[in-house]
Amino acid sequence: AVFLSISMQAFGNAEDKSEEKLPQTLEQAVDRIVSNLKEDDKSTVKNTPFNNLIQYHHGWGTGIRNSFGLWGRNKELTVSICGPDECHPDDASMEIIYGVWNKLNGNDTRYKPNTEQP
Repeated sequence: AVFLSISMQAFGNAEDKSEEKLPQTLEQAVDRIVSNLKEDDKSTVKNTPFNNLIQYHHGWGTGIRNSFGLWGRNKELTVSICGPDECHPDDASMEIIYGVWNKLNGNDTRYKPNTEQP
């Protein structure tokens, strides 16, 4: 399953929990993940329909929340993602997943496709 591979491989050195190693912006988080993804995982994420990215909330999303300090020790990243009001770590990790998908698809990191059905 792709989320197992991604959750174990995509964060660089997840063992290093020092604050200076944590990404401070959405773009830094996305770049770190993309640079550590295997080519087949890149292809899988890229080809996942935007509305189906929620399938990565558990596994990959959990790894993002834990590795990037979204449970409170990395407020800079949370504010970069959600603004001064911050947001729940679940929401922040999904924004990172959306950002990875966007980067792999050649979009702006914060792009949200029109996914409404007619």
